[in-house]
Amino acid sequence: MVEEEELTSKVKKMYEEGLSIRQIANELGLSYSKVRRLLVKAQVNFRGKISNDIVQKILELATQGYSANRISKELNLNFNTVLRILRKHNLAKRKRKLKEEEIRKIKEEYEKGNSIYRIAKELNISTNLVVYHLKKLGIYKPTREPSATSR
Repeated sequence: MVEEEELTSKVKKMYEEGLSIRQIANELGLSYSKVRRLLVKAQVNFRGKISNDIVQKILELATQGYSANRISKELNLNFNTVLRILRKHNLAKRKRKLKEEEIRKIKEEYEKGNSIYRIAKELNISTNLVVYHLKKLGIYKPTREPSATSR
């Protein structure tokens, strides 16, 4: 019974994070009806269909250049719901892959002593992406250790 409770809890969490019943079933190797039964057992409030007005508003904002994240905040919708609608209408932006020369530039600039912020600004990318590639290259060294009080 403990396994069933753990499975129910996992399914509920995945659904609340925005995954569809079908996506959960595929990911966990369960049938659609089994996942739905577990969600009913967990007393989950099922998401309703998004009205056409809301879908149109999402599409309108996307064509104006708004990101899925910004749309979800503006319309108070789940990010994954917005992303699902954008993908369905081929409006989801794909993450830009860095070219080898850009990755090499990150490495060179970091080894010269330039800050992560400066490198990110120069390449017009996020600081997180700079850190990601530095870690991937095995050369990232945080400038300071987090203190015991900041944990």
